[in-house]
Amino acid sequence: MDTSNPFAALMQTAQSPKQIAKNDTELSKLLEIIFQITLDSNLNNHPIEPGFIFMGDSDNSSELLTPENLDDVLLQRIMLTDATELKNRIRPRDKPLNQSSNQFIYLYNCYLRLNKMRAKFSDLNANDLFESFSNLIINMCRTLINIFEGEKDDLSEKFLKFISRFFNETNSKSLLEQFYENFIKLFDTNDEFFQLEDDRSILEDPLELKFLTNIFVFLNQSLNIQDFDLYSNKFVESLDFLRFLTKPRLMKYLFVSSSFLSDDLKAQNKGRLWQTTTLIGKLLTPNVLPLEHFKSQSMFSEPQHQFRYFLNPTGITRQDVDIAEKNMHQSQSLINRELNSFFYEHLIRSSNLKTRNLWLKWVSKCIQDNKNKSQEWSNLNQNPLNMFLNQNMYASEGFFLNILEIFLIYSEPFLADKFDQTNKLFKINYNYPNAEIKQKNLSLLDSETKLIPNSSQGSSVENSNFNFITQCFYYTHYLIRLSYLSLYQKLIKLKNELAKWQQTYQDLAHSNDPQLARVKTMFENMTCEFLNLQSVMTEEGLVKKLSKFLFNTSLWLSFMTIKQETLSITPLSHKNFSDNSNLKFLSHTPEFILTNIVEFVTFINGFKETLLPDVFLDRLSQNDKEFLDWYLYLILTFMGRPDRVFNPHIRAQIAESIECLLPRKNEKMLSFQNYVSDRIFIRHECSYLITESLLNVFVSIEMTGQSVQFEQKFNYRRPMYELIEFLWNLGKNTESKLNRKHRDEFNKLANQALENIDSSEQPLFLKFLNYLINDANYLLVEGLMYLEKIKISQDKLEIDRMEKNLTSQQRAELESGLKHMIMLAKFHNFMSLKTIETIRMLTMEIKDIFCHDVLCDRVATMLNDFLLHLVGKKKRKQLKVKNLDEVKFKPKEIVSIICDIYLNLSENRNFCEAVCRDGRSYSTDLFESAIEVLEQIGRDVLWIEDFKKFSRKVEDISEQIKMDEANFEDAPEEYLDPIMSSLMEDPVLLPSSKKIVDRSTISRHLLSDQTDPFNRSPLTLQEVIPASDLKKEIEEWKKSKLRK
Repeated sequence: MDTSNPFAALMQTAQSPKQIAKNDTELSKLLEIIFQITLDSNLNNHPIEPGFIFMGDSDNSSELLTPENLDDVLLQRIMLTDATELKNRIRPRDKPLNQSSNQFIYLYNCYLRLNKMRAKFSDLNANDLFESFSNLIINMCRTLINIFEGEKDDLSEKFLKFISRFFNETNSKSLLEQFYENFIKLFDTNDEFFQLEDDRSILEDPLELKFLTNIFVFLNQSLNIQDFDLYSNKFVESLDFLRFLTKPRLMKYLFVSSSFLSDDLKAQNKGRLWQTTTLIGKLLTPNVLPLEHFKSQSMFSEPQHQFRYFLNPTGITRQDVDIAEKNMHQSQSLINRELNSFFYEHLIRSSNLKTRNLWLKWVSKCIQDNKNKSQEWSNLNQNPLNMFLNQNMYASEGFFLNILEIFLIYSEPFLADKFDQTNKLFKINYNYPNAEIKQKNLSLLDSETKLIPNSSQGSSVENSNFNFITQCFYYTHYLIRLSYLSLYQKLIKLKNELAKWQQTYQDLAHSNDPQLARVKTMFENMTCEFLNLQSVMTEEGLVKKLSKFLFNTSLWLSFMTIKQETLSITPLSHKNFSDNSNLKFLSHTPEFILTNIVEFVTFINGFKETLLPDVFLDRLSQNDKEFLDWYLYLILTFMGRPDRVFNPHIRAQIAESIECLLPRKNEKMLSFQNYVSDRIFIRHECSYLITESLLNVFVSIEMTGQSVQFEQKFNYRRPMYELIEFLWNLGKNTESKLNRKHRDEFNKLANQALENIDSSEQPLFLKFLNYLINDANYLLVEGLMYLEKIKISQDKLEIDRMEKNLTSQQRAELESGLKHMIMLAKFHNFMSLKTIETIRMLTMEIKDIFCHDVLCDRVATMLNDFLLHLVGKKKRKQLKVKNLDEVKFKPKEIVSIICDIYLNLSENRNFCEAVCRDGRSYSTDLFESAIEVLEQIGRDVLWIEDFKKFSRKVEDISEQIKMDEANFEDAPEEYLDPIMSSLMEDPVLLPSSKKIVDRSTISRHLLSDQTDPFNRSPLTLQEVIPASDLKKEIEEWKKSKLRK
């Protein structure tokens, strides 16, 4: 063919009829080559390869292809789908058929040949003509939809196969992209749809909408979720392919919209279906945690774990653990990189608001149907694997961790490391969780418990069009709760169960018990799971992103609570924390926003403390981040303020979390601890407020209306004792005001309590000491009781070992009960030691309030009783269990501490009188026995001498009291306190019951119970009425008795 200028027939120049005919023929031949069709029945005589499809009416027709008839002829060609008919139409007949029955593949091949010819004839002025042919091909693709859509052979699937086939051909990918984008542009003409917030249809033609949507439906059907259970080439290739498909804005929107489950779907496992049956769900599946933690081979066998790391937990070294953890983190990092690239860089940053909101809606629907997943960990009965029996009900842990990672990346632009970078943070609209604002995506927030009950101020319902920062903030917090902290609860359960199974395994290890193999398998499975879960949660990148997000939240919560609407983003001063609270903000803010922060810090502290420097600081430049300050703000804003956090558990958890900032034995943490101590506890101007806040929360977890469960109370108080000791000891052996400020704060609160000890509102420090003494009494008495029971059980087992008088069942029951008692004794003894140590520490400087009538008798009686149990010859024998260390019982240390308290308060005569007035426990022999123990344990000789002086002083006072009591033993009954049966010193009248009692008696009673002891009516100390006449009468009577 002469291809010098096949387009001459279209040029507007004067030509002879013969030349015109020749040019028409050349153009026809060019079109035949491009489209591989012909109207020439005589083509049999031409040497072409491959053959063309004859589209003429009869075998005798001989027409030319022209721009005028090409449209109709091409339409007829694409309607030919039967392979046999195509073969019959090939010209020349002996040539092979090199055309696909897939119309899209055929048209795209035409497009490729067209572009090849365009390049070949680029020097000719024919670009418009080529463009018209290009448009014809692309428009013909659209025409196909109206012709074939609805037939059995689905057109969307054909289109997907066409794209898939050519996508991997690197030499023509740019042309495929050009072809695809031009094709999609034919539909993407509705600019108003992406600009307006209405529900109009994105496409007017329902057939076209169905065609484009079904592309993603068929792609989803072609993907097997099992292929996505870990980082793989299939996963990466699928994301690359989807990047291509969703580059046009229309296809981004349809990609998301095609992944929704029907609202009418009522499947019990709907939460799981969001992951396993939707296209987006499958893409979010790859994770180092398996899709299913355990699979049951049969209903009678133990479930087999599906983990890939830490596979031989009982036989690996610390080095093996570190290597496995490193490999695990590297794999997860690769997955996160791919997902973040697609769901952030591609889907969000380059998308419009409409698509972004649709994606948020998808996530919210998925969360809605998986909301109960966070309670999975509580489904734990005898078998610790029971928590995963419902693993097919909800999406997997790895799935939600992946979404969390994506939203943490979304959050990065509005987070900061320093105050002067936080302007975007305060664009968060705290009205988002307001239940009165409807039609928001994450409507689950409406039913969440808020920091305080809804205020009476009323709330103005604002516009529900919230910015992306606001939505991203609340989504991320909900995902932290649903994924990360849900795993934390499972870890706690697993850790507790592991301890039990480990003990069982060790008990059976040297026996022939048939259950040994099963117990070993169970123990290894649980250990494997524990290590996998812990490792994925402590991946350094994830921890850093979480810490930045959560400490920014700390700053936001503090500022919004204290500074309300007038925000100047500067460091807070000590005056700010007593400012009025923004009640509207607090009544809209869900509790879990605060608990997410506290539980995250507590988790890192408990499971991977070496990451704490990464959480709070930049290892390379410690001064870069101000997270420590922001967390301190959170502590001071909420810990001691029930008016800001109604739930006492949360305030106690805040106090518990401060433990992460305290010194520890790990030498690797020394520089971090020194930095924290200096910056936060010593130099920070606001840190002295921790003391009062700490005492507030200590008291509030037991006060009426705010109390927590009994055992939980002591779990909360353990870290509080650690913190009290740390704050107090900062001022040890120094006169530095900065170091002593916490100790000085304790002294100030004690003095304030003394000044206001008779006020209607009991002073904070008085309530604190009251509960401290209550705890000491309860814990030590209970601990000693368990020791007595343990000794009895150990004696029975020893007798049985000799005489074999117990059945195997009786012995097993006795051993099981003994283990339980040892566990309880260990806890009570440990906590009692902490409590009594705290009292010793405080009495080193704070003495007067301990010796006040309100507390003095209780303190003295407590110390006498403890000492009697520990050094009394009869009592001591009942406590001689086999292994004191096993039950954390340190009698010598406790005796020493108790005697320290005696000496700390020994200068006060009121205290000495209270010690010897205790007729139940005190005797001269008591202190003599104590001195023997003190000498045995090696206390300082001079110190023991001081204690002997105290003993003699008390003995002298005791003799004096006995003489006084002998004088007053015939006191009239109306002079005696009806509760204590002792002579009243300061009688007062109770207004409701009209009973007269001694002021000290009713003061002690009201510390724990603010009611009249005779009729339970509400009562405060200010309401009691001095019985002045009776007091005077008693004093006169005493004088008369002494004169005789």
